Amino acid sequence: MTRTSIKSYLLENPEAVLVLDGGQGTELENRGIQVANPVWSTIPFINESFWSDPASKDREIVKSMYQAFLKSGAQVLMTVTYQASFKSVSENTRIKTLPQYTELLTKIVSFSRECIGSDKWLVGCIGAWGAHNCSEFTGEYGPEPEKIDFLEYFEPQLSTFNVSDDLDMIGFETIPNFHELKAILSWDTSIISKPFFIGLSVHENGLLRDGTTMEEIGRYIKSLGSNLNPNFFLIGVNCVSFNHSSEMLESLHRELPDFPLIAYPNSGEVYDTVKKVWNPKESHTYTWDDIVKKYKASGVRIIGGCCRTTPSDIEAISEAVHQSRQQ
Repeated sequence: MTRTSIKSYLLENPEAVLVLDGGQGTELENRGIQVANPVWSTIPFINESFWSDPASKDREIVKSMYQAFLKSGAQVLMTVTYQASFKSVSENTRIKTLPQYTELLTKIVSFSRECIGSDKWLVGCIGAWGAHNCSEFTGEYGPEPEKIDFLEYFEPQLSTFNVSDDLDMIGFETIPNFHELKAILSWDTSIISKPFFIGLSVHENGLLRDGTTMEEIGRYIKSLGSNLNPNFFLIGVNCVSFNHSSEMLESLHRELPDFPLIAYPNSGEVYDTVKKVWNPKESHTYTWDDIVKKYKASGVRIIGGCCRTTPSDIEAISEAVHQSRQQ
């Protein structure tokens, strides 16, 4: 079956809202895989037994994770590659060379497509530069972030994803720093040749983690005009406060009223970046039904969950999206 381009589908169906999957790392951990590792939830793919043994326990767990999100109504699913930059993988695993790395990513993408089938959309997930040192929740990229070679960091993962027929879209996740955002937006179709989105890491006060306002981000995107890569077609937030996420999106929507948005907040639990633990949920001001309505009013076209969200959350999102179509 030939899938419709996800970009074309959303542009040609302006009222459509797609359901994204949820916290993959959370779900893998719930099912028995220890993901507390420098390469996070990519860890099962590093073991050779995953690929050599069709009956591998980890292989079955990853499959069951995807099946659970599919059963819950997810139409768009991600590869488990957030923490799989060449830097993270080569510094923390037995995989040291670019050919080995490319082979690993290619196999992960192919396996992910096998798990979700041919009729769902698959996103090649790329974590922020700060993911390799856990600064995606602070935006603290050192004294001279403008001098970081972001392209050198992202290129090995990007070049593999660009040529994969199994991927429909590329997603840059939890981008916390304005210099990183501007770097990604400066790359043309020769660097990012597939449709892509950017998920911003935003503090509950509504500012990018480095202090940049949503208004400044919106104005910058508009200022690029025809210089903007035409493959860039969604921006939004991920790994953010459940309660405050709708306000963040309202701010973006005010500046970019005609630009499609994406949203997948955390479950409501709060991550302590010092102790590296999740603290109990903040009391929810809204239900998923409330949040979906607010998101839709701000032009959100893809809705899912990030850390600590489960298939039951995705089911609630799917039901809320379905109900909103009938109103």
